[in-house]
Amino acid sequence: MRRHQLRLIVVSLLIFLGIIFLLNRSSNDTKPSNLMLSKKKSLSYAEVQARLAKERESKKTDDSKITSTISEDQEKIKLINQNPENDKTGSRIKKAQDFYTLVFNIFEEGKPKIPALNRYKDDQRIYHAGYEGLAEGPVFTEEYLKSFLQLTEEEVESLKHSHKAVVNKLPANCPEGLYQGNGIVYVGGGKYNWLALLSIKTLRSVGSELPVEVLIPSIEEFEVDLCGRVFPALNARCILLAKELGNKVATDNSFYGYQYKSLAIITSSFEKVLLLDSDNVPIHAPDYLFDVEPFASNGLIVWPDFWKRATSPYYYQIAGRELGSRVRFGRNNYGTNEPNNVNDIDFSEDIPVEKVPLHDREGAIPDPTSESGQLMVSKKTHSKALFLALYYNLFGPDYYYPLFSQGSDGEGDKETFLAASVILNKKFYQVNKFLNAFGHFDSDGNFIGTGMGQYDPVEDYRILQRKLKAKDNEDLLKLQDSGEGSDFEVKTQPKILFVHANFPKLNPWDLKTTKEIFDKDGSRKRLYGTGMAKRIGYDFELVQWQNMHFLICELKLKLNTFKDIDPEDLCIEISEQLQHLEDSIATLETDFNF
Repeated sequence: MRRHQLRLIVVSLLIFLGIIFLLNRSSNDTKPSNLMLSKKKSLSYAEVQARLAKERESKKTDDSKITSTISEDQEKIKLINQNPENDKTGSRIKKAQDFYTLVFNIFEEGKPKIPALNRYKDDQRIYHAGYEGLAEGPVFTEEYLKSFLQLTEEEVESLKHSHKAVVNKLPANCPEGLYQGNGIVYVGGGKYNWLALLSIKTLRSVGSELPVEVLIPSIEEFEVDLCGRVFPALNARCILLAKELGNKVATDNSFYGYQYKSLAIITSSFEKVLLLDSDNVPIHAPDYLFDVEPFASNGLIVWPDFWKRATSPYYYQIAGRELGSRVRFGRNNYGTNEPNNVNDIDFSEDIPVEKVPLHDREGAIPDPTSESGQLMVSKKTHSKALFLALYYNLFGPDYYYPLFSQGSDGEGDKETFLAASVILNKKFYQVNKFLNAFGHFDSDGNFIGTGMGQYDPVEDYRILQRKLKAKDNEDLLKLQDSGEGSDFEVKTQPKILFVHANFPKLNPWDLKTTKEIFDKDGSRKRLYGTGMAKRIGYDFELVQWQNMHFLICELKLKLNTFKDIDPEDLCIEISEQLQHLEDSIATLETDFNF
């Protein structure tokens, strides 16, 4: 009996030490001091034996806890080590790990050699300018954008040297057979496991048949029932970051926050990827997007964010990009120039380049900024750009995020994908239709934003093409704008395809405890107001709470997000909010059928 217990102790410790050796990852809530190449020492076999001997001597081992932990972790290891249907022999993942090792060696050689960029001209930060409509305030010229984040000539040259080394050495293509097919990718882990599940449930409800992969950043966040039973039932699977990257890359690096999106795209098995944030919900099946324009010929689709681009001119120097004269006059709105500033409405050609918005110039990343709650990319056409974007993200918090956003709204990974593609002269498509702000009015009449609606790029592209063809035909243009005509099958505006429910997140217990779904008087309310159903075609909010009820109260799924909450209390809360949504259907603006 004692010999059996000793074996259990040894196995348990070896499993945990193996996990530590594989993952060696910083907590989601703590920013590591060095995001790249944060190395930790693993224990030798002799040290393991010494630790075991010490534990035996202390007799402090709780055998029942060890047995339980062994059982849980053995099941995790079993699931993680199972090869998927598209790689039964494990040859693909071995090829991928070797390739990632090569790429990360290039990143190591090209890591920045200077201190973090945090020196600003003064305490003032860049003017937070939304893009829609004419605004007052400064024009975002080169001079204006250079007046915030400060770099010396030596710092620019050092970063330029590192950037050039990476660009020159990154492979132009991925190994043959490394990626195949179309699919959707999420970043899970922690509270995001629940949000990804809710999004995937909606994805299947609207008829999508695309396979799904959910990146799990650490083994602690790998939920056995979710990854072993629930996700597979929805044609989704978990991919553990450390396993996908391989031992060397996983142990030599620490990853954090926004870096996971680019890692999720790269480590997924799909060749063509639709990346969705875990709190982003597709409201129609997106399967058709992959095989038609604009994705078919561009290989990258980005969606707009609310803000003007605030990228520092220093970034273009670092990337070796010389900017030319003006080639744009504001945001492209279906072939029509849409300026954003009352001080920039003179489009004559004799305006000095010094007075032109920096991002209207040839070679610059076009306005507006990108919202990366959704992103479509082909690894066949944009693999090098994806790895350059990963480089930007690995060194993002200390270097490239300040360069791209200079402390303005939305700083993070969102600018890295388009920036890398522009610098490498890769094609891309920016959705023309500006995003829709969802929310409700509180009891004081203030609008409270709760989410963003992003539009169908296929319909967006078709409207653009028709507008361009009709540009010289005033009568035809008026006809199209009116939506009339016997063969006019494309609407005057595209349908909303994604709802990025980013704040607050659709966690029923958090919504209760933070009182986000209650008015001041304690009465329940709708997060998305009365007009959203009309805009998207059905009662989105009702459907989400119906899905919550199905997953938690009917299937009785156990998720770590709710492990400290009494299941009965949780279901009572979901049921009460669901009842309120059903009772308030009559208040909705209606042009649709439930």
